[in-house]
Amino acid sequence: MPTQKISGSAWTNYVLLFASYAILTPYLQLFLKARGLPVSEIGFLLGLLELAGIGGPIILGHLADRRVAYRLVLFSGLVMSVLVFIPLQLTTALPVFMVCIAVMGFFFRAGIPLLDSMVGRILPDPARQYGRLRVAGSISFTVVSLVLQLTGAISGDSSLSILASFGTATGLAALAVWLIPAPARGGQARAESAVNAGNVSGLDTRFWTVIGIIFLGRFGLGAYYSFFSLYLKDSFGLSGVGFLWAIGSLAEIPMVFFSGNLIRRLGIRVLLTLSLVAVSLRLGMFILAPSLLVVGLAQLLHAFTFGTFHTASVAYVNSRVAPGRRGVGMAIYNGVGGGLPTFLAASLGGLFLESHGYRSLFLVYALVPLAGVAMLLLFGKRILPASDFQYAAARLKGG
Repeated sequence: MPTQKISGSAWTNYVLLFASYAILTPYLQLFLKARGLPVSEIGFLLGLLELAGIGGPIILGHLADRRVAYRLVLFSGLVMSVLVFIPLQLTTALPVFMVCIAVMGFFFRAGIPLLDSMVGRILPDPARQYGRLRVAGSISFTVVSLVLQLTGAISGDSSLSILASFGTATGLAALAVWLIPAPARGGQARAESAVNAGNVSGLDTRFWTVIGIIFLGRFGLGAYYSFFSLYLKDSFGLSGVGFLWAIGSLAEIPMVFFSGNLIRRLGIRVLLTLSLVAVSLRLGMFILAPSLLVVGLAQLLHAFTFGTFHTASVAYVNSRVAPGRRGVGMAIYNGVGGGLPTFLAASLGGLFLESHGYRSLFLVYALVPLAGVAMLLLFGKRILPASDFQYAAARLKGG
């Protein structure tokens, strides 16, 4: 399969998919506030989005693995995400919000792991090549965030503008799915079946331990993803939050692009450790507010809290999990390692925030990733040996 065709189609899909994330991630919490919901219900609904985002990627990833139908599953999920967003503009009934948000989480949260799995299956060396394609998503998130900030196309006080922008971006992302070459069947599928039959799927105790460490980091980071826009609005009176979100995305770009080199030189264990430390440091800097300068400097740490954190995690899944189980492996990483901790962080954080405020919230959540740091320092050589990545990379290449 021509590398140029793979790269072009992957870049297009990452650009469009992350354009929709650049709208939903910062503005969904403001959408819900504009619809008149209190912060405790906003936290609950954001948590529900992530909770549904655990089962959706795993179920849809398993379906895509079995049918080798990644494009159809991804297309259908993105279309459903737009359709269930529409009723939220037409009602203020909490039960309707709960159903629609849950369905959105089920389908929309499967988008990235499905795209990652699909791209990983058609790349010769996904563990090292992934970052150079995934950087397109980071660039897109940054550019879209800045455009929305500068043009005022979206206002945090206008729920309709958020809905219209999300629907447009996600609809284009759904259409772009068909540009990606279909993953190989035939010989590759038989080879993957043989690997799985040999019980070397990679979904073992060490895999789940690493997912648990990722869980701790993402729980701490959940305070940022769930409440950062509200924090900016309530603490500094900002309704246009795209610029500060864009600083983070801009910082991650070089780390994502050069992630293959960083993984080869430093190893996955070191990068995960640095990333967890950065999560705690970033939240700690928010405690120093009210200073937008400090907040802006803290956003630069997104280079580690997402840039190295995500790419090292994806490299681990791509290198550890057999190709025929990679859709499930990536879904477990995104669901259990990402969706579940974010659900808990959002749900508990909304209640905690109402009674204790932002500084206490960030302080408590900054402590959680340090437990993951301790696990890596004490047991890292056992669960993530230096040879693990090299061995798995050779296996992915057919060595």
